[in-house]
Amino acid sequence: MKRLFFALMALTSALAASAQASDDFGVWGEFSIEKALTTRWDLGLETHFRTQDNSTCLDRWGVGINAAYRVHKYLKLAAGIELLNAYTPKKYKTWKNAGWDVDADDGIATRRTGYNETNAYFTPKFRFKFDIISSVKIAKWVRIGIRERYRFARVGSVNALRVKYRKTDTYTATDLNDWQWELADEGEWTADRSENKEEEAYSNHQLRSRLKVSLDRKRLPWHPYISGELFNDISNSMELYRIRTHVGCEYDINKHHAVSLAYVLTFNKEDDGAGFGERFHATSISYSIKY
Repeated sequence: MKRLFFALMALTSALAASAQASDDFGVWGEFSIEKALTTRWDLGLETHFRTQDNSTCLDRWGVGINAAYRVHKYLKLAAGIELLNAYTPKKYKTWKNAGWDVDADDGIATRRTGYNETNAYFTPKFRFKFDIISSVKIAKWVRIGIRERYRFARVGSVNALRVKYRKTDTYTATDLNDWQWELADEGEWTADRSENKEEEAYSNHQLRSRLKVSLDRKRLPWHPYISGELFNDISNSMELYRIRTHVGCEYDINKHHAVSLAYVLTFNKEDDGAGFGERFHATSISYSIKY
């Protein structure tokens, strides 16, 4: 069975290596501990982190608490809250008012360009989730699980420093009849001014629907699985804005400890709504303890 684990690691590396140049890659890590209070009630704590920008910087980290209640053998309800600190890297935006100032009589023109630089910042987030979970075993070795999750998120406001850089280049005319110009003096980038830009607080509601198929054979510690999940924005007429897939394997170290490794591929809807062209690849590693 060790071969299966190493084969999954090789598959994860190969899929990540095949990512397009425009795709992003990150590492996800998670640790959780769960305690059975009664035969029906469970209480758990969890913490996690994620990286972004080809795993060169932090994406977010968070801690949470959750509780679950077994209504039936095939049905479980769960709820939890989570506190997150999300990281936004430094951002650049081209100045929209760039333009030319032409003096045709003297054959001189100036072109003013610029960009705005917003420093990196952390944003606090609060999340509440409610899950309806059902699973059934087929042919004594395949388990099919369905999870419907409602999630409410409140994103806090934050002030980020924004610096405006401007540059003025000077051109001389080489042929005014054909309107041809030559760069005579390239200006230097200077900080025009700086200001605190407020990112306003906002809330959102979403529905996440996940289907998971796994190998769950008795006395077998290895549980390979695949899953697919749809993200719908309830606040925006149930718009489908994200699709996420997992290919992974869970391993039971013993009765109480388990580890999981997975390759995650996320398709995010593009800003113009043309399709799901924005892709994010991740290697997910998690460790869980259950008592």
